[in-house]
Amino acid sequence: MPLRFSPSAAAVVVLALCAQPLLMQSVSAQDNSPRYTLQNGSDTRALRCATHAGAVPPRVVSGEEFEPPDGEEIDELGQLLAKISADKPAAREATPTVGAIPRRIAIWGDSHLAAGSFAAELRRVLGAQGVKPRSPFLPLTMGRAGVILPLRRHCMEGWKSELAYSARQPMLTTGIGMNTLHGETEAYLWLDLRNDAGEADVQSVELYFRASAGDGSIAVSIDGGPEGRVALAGDGAFGVITITGTAPMSVLKIRVQQQPVVLRGLYLNYRQPPVAVLDAFGIPGATARSWQQIDPFSFSQYFRAHTYDMVMLEFGTNEGNARPFDATGYRRMLGDALRNLRTVFPEARCLLIGPGDRGMLLPKSRKAGGKKSESRKGRSAGQLLQFSLIHDHIFRIQKEEGARYGCDAWSMQAAMGGQGGAYRWLLASPPLMARDLTHFTSRGYQRLAQDLADSLGWTEGLLPLSVPGRDDAQ
Repeated sequence: MPLRFSPSAAAVVVLALCAQPLLMQSVSAQDNSPRYTLQNGSDTRALRCATHAGAVPPRVVSGEEFEPPDGEEIDELGQLLAKISADKPAAREATPTVGAIPRRIAIWGDSHLAAGSFAAELRRVLGAQGVKPRSPFLPLTMGRAGVILPLRRHCMEGWKSELAYSARQPMLTTGIGMNTLHGETEAYLWLDLRNDAGEADVQSVELYFRASAGDGSIAVSIDGGPEGRVALAGDGAFGVITITGTAPMSVLKIRVQQQPVVLRGLYLNYRQPPVAVLDAFGIPGATARSWQQIDPFSFSQYFRAHTYDMVMLEFGTNEGNARPFDATGYRRMLGDALRNLRTVFPEARCLLIGPGDRGMLLPKSRKAGGKKSESRKGRSAGQLLQFSLIHDHIFRIQKEEGARYGCDAWSMQAAMGGQGGAYRWLLASPPLMARDLTHFTSRGYQRLAQDLADSLGWTEGLLPLSVPGRDDAQ
């Protein structure tokens, strides 16, 4: 069956795509961006990824080289924590409440956000208020360990990721999730776009890519329908096309036909525009340096039609892992990042989420005759709070620098009860802290998200439309 073809208002452009005609026309969501209309197929079965014969399962390492402190060692923290509380109360900062819930919210962060539970709980909390947010922006961070996206399933192979936070060059043009995917020939990306109820409700997809003067191209199909060839060429570096089907799409498949192909993100246009939006962009290991490295004017192009009322940055844990921690360098980097953030979002409400408390793992004890091994002797309570002190310092810098750019600040560490909270949360029943004393259990992330929502005072329904006729009228 041939692909649909119809003329645009300005001109008729005919492309030969896999021996099938294809429509190219303007689309209102992104000015002057072409729209490709493909014929849907009838294959709406559950997406299944290809298996590879002879694949070697990951090696499982038995035992732990390190472990959390035991009960006796944690008890030794008591006097030190009491002294800290007397000398310097925990930084339990009260975030000014906004009352009404912003209609469009975005959060960029590290592994705490990438794990999915924190954002999922925020969506659940909003749902309990009668607000059901959707996540139309889809970062191309799938396939990375520790990343959970609001997708039913995806399959991919043949892609290499470029991360903004570790990039060497400044003024980087990157993807919406602060990364890009570089595809080799025949690399593929398959996405099951159906909602939680298994219904196809995505009408079209905007695909962001690096435009090239070369011959880069992809083949695209919807629900097993005929492939259409799309050339990823353009006059500028920032490229966007809209892919639509003859019906709402269940499974979108993208295959690299010819390099270079560099993809930067997707935006899902639903049949029914969402009443509220909560987009989450998390990458394990990421730091606020990603915001320092970007070209803010290029990054702003993602939001010409898809703006936000509130943006949050959840960083600090990985910055605190540097030894020694350079407070002056961190302050300078954060200031640069917030300057870029305000260039992209000059009017949005801004919130910095400070890192949670973090504990110290100790060499695994080899007890003999009831005595600890030599590797565990001489550990002071001060050493057990090494990261706690750094994270407290990081949040105080965030609060000070954030104020310069009109950003509020909220501390995950304070929500845990302050310094030493990692150990208390580990001993909770059920545990709220993971055994690595850095990350949280699902219940821990849920507790933090609930505390944040309470702190923000999201109890009075949605704010009025901020930009009528844009995202709410796709």
